[in-house]
Amino acid sequence: MQRFKFLGGPLYFYCICLVLIISCKPKKFIYKSPPHYDFSQALPIKLDLKVKEISGVVWDNHKDEFIAHNDESGTIYYLDKNNGGIIREFEFSPSKGDYEDIAIANDDVYVLRSDGMLFRIVTDSSGRQKSFDLGKLELSGKDDFETLYYDADRKALVLMCKNCASDDKKVVSAYAYYPDSIGFISKPLYSIDVAKVKELSPRETSRFQPSAARIHPVLKKLFILSSASNQLVIADPNGSVEAVYMLAQKLFPQAEGLTFKTNGEMFIANEALSSKAILLKFNYIP
Repeated sequence: MQRFKFLGGPLYFYCICLVLIISCKPKKFIYKSPPHYDFSQALPIKLDLKVKEISGVVWDNHKDEFIAHNDESGTIYYLDKNNGGIIREFEFSPSKGDYEDIAIANDDVYVLRSDGMLFRIVTDSSGRQKSFDLGKLELSGKDDFETLYYDADRKALVLMCKNCASDDKKVVSAYAYYPDSIGFISKPLYSIDVAKVKELSPRETSRFQPSAARIHPVLKKLFILSSASNQLVIADPNGSVEAVYMLAQKLFPQAEGLTFKTNGEMFIANEALSSKAILLKFNYIP
């Protein structure tokens, strides 16, 4: 009888409470890397303070160097492939603006402003550079763009909405600019289903809003960063979502730029929140 009272007494109550506390403790979220990469093996490159507010980066396969830009000044910076140091720079626009992403098509450099305006930077045989204002994509309503990439199969530059009025927060639309022919097309090239991104996301987060994208040179998949929601989305070139990965905020505090080398090496640029911007290198694992 005494033994029965002991089990039903204070010690028994304490054990029940302990079990409940342990079972209610939130489980630690495990961040997974996308196929062929290991995010735990990041190789960081600290960038010059001139590109502290890096908003876009692209790898130039022909010249073996990175090209980057800040989000507030109309200047592009050519960066050393090994240490990220500035080799040279070029002012393509004297006016300040919200410059969001950068891409290369047919050896020319293109920079996207948030209102859909495109700038083209051309380098002649003597090394002299000139810039051209190509106008902007005209859509109805207020629009905000943050992503530009080149699709070699389509021979088109692709502008991806961050917030476009016509999308009504249900889709993310992409639009084409054909540099060799007709220029801008105001009809969406494709649209990404925001609900599908939410469905495949490993955890609850804010709405998917693209901040950078590139077509993977080996896998031929579309890799899309969303800094606002800390996500990496993988889709086919037509925007059909296949997988979603969460980005650890400690490693990716503000992922604004994405580019690949032809061998699949991936580079993600984080805008500086305190001192210097960081370019993270991830080796491709076949």
